[in-house]
Amino acid sequence: MSDGPLRIALIGLGDIAVRAHLPALAAEQRVSVVAVADADEERLAAAPAGARRTTDVSSLLADPEVDAVVIATPPSATAGLVRDALEAGKWVLAEKPLGLSVAETSGVRAAPGAGERLQIGLTYRHHPAVDRLRELIASGALGRPLLIQAAICDEPANPEQDPRGYARRLRSLERIPPVVSDGVHACDRINYLLGEPPVDVSGWSVRTDPAFATANVNGGVLTYADGTVARLEVVWLTPVLPTPQFVVTGPGGLATLEPPTFRLTVELADGTTETHEPPGDKTEVCFALQLGRFVDAVLSGTPPVPGLEEAIASLELAERIARAAGVGRLVPA
Repeated sequence: MSDGPLRIALIGLGDIAVRAHLPALAAEQRVSVVAVADADEERLAAAPAGARRTTDVSSLLADPEVDAVVIATPPSATAGLVRDALEAGKWVLAEKPLGLSVAETSGVRAAPGAGERLQIGLTYRHHPAVDRLRELIASGALGRPLLIQAAICDEPANPEQDPRGYARRLRSLERIPPVVSDGVHACDRINYLLGEPPVDVSGWSVRTDPAFATANVNGGVLTYADGTVARLEVVWLTPVLPTPQFVVTGPGGLATLEPPTFRLTVELADGTTETHEPPGDKTEVCFALQLGRFVDAVLSGTPPVPGLEEAIASLELAERIARAAGVGRLVPA
């Protein structure tokens, strides 16, 4: 590793890379994007000036001038690329979920450095509002949650206004249930707040258009050993999306995390109220914090967080909900 900026290569130049990863990389002064790779040559036009462009990922991973990689590919490709990057000795920040299933991640677990050099993009756990919510639970002010209500509502059915985005979601539905693709964020947040897996999971699903490959609305109810209940819903491709939510009810009061902005409102039983305004755009803030913590880990040589175990735990919980909802895994291993 050189004495200068951390030399990073970006693999995958799809929507999330262009909209979130590249701006975060450009703003982080301790890194330099030295290379980008994508199977689609047209997408390489989005590469930063001065970065090497290639469709050959293996040559990028073999390059000694690359210290670390950010992997922003579809879930079907992620596990294999993460394994290859770890075997090449790189530090890795990879998009969630780590794979289409927990079984698919076995090769990653066996790769050298999987527990020391891998961070997974469970991006929104980095937001300061989530840390404050965890503090309120741990301190007893809010107390151990009695009920968590979570709803992720993303990607409206708007083929006329956004044909490319609509087509992308249809392709996703052919391979992975919404609760696994997007629900891992909420699963990670629930795991982060509760610190244990549920003892029971029930589920349900709805296909709002018979032309869809599988159900575009998934839901689950999670029951914990102490009686805590968490309800999670993930909604894709309805003409009008429901309102997303993340609400925690505890013996000490109620906390509402507004998903579009992560504005946190707390109402405690003693009459105390708190309002935490977000420090900026949720996506911009979280991707910047995520990258900053990854760079901190690389430069200090300490395992990044969330790492492999958190990634598998969130994916495992999402898979349990998918199986209970009757959608399971759509693409054979």
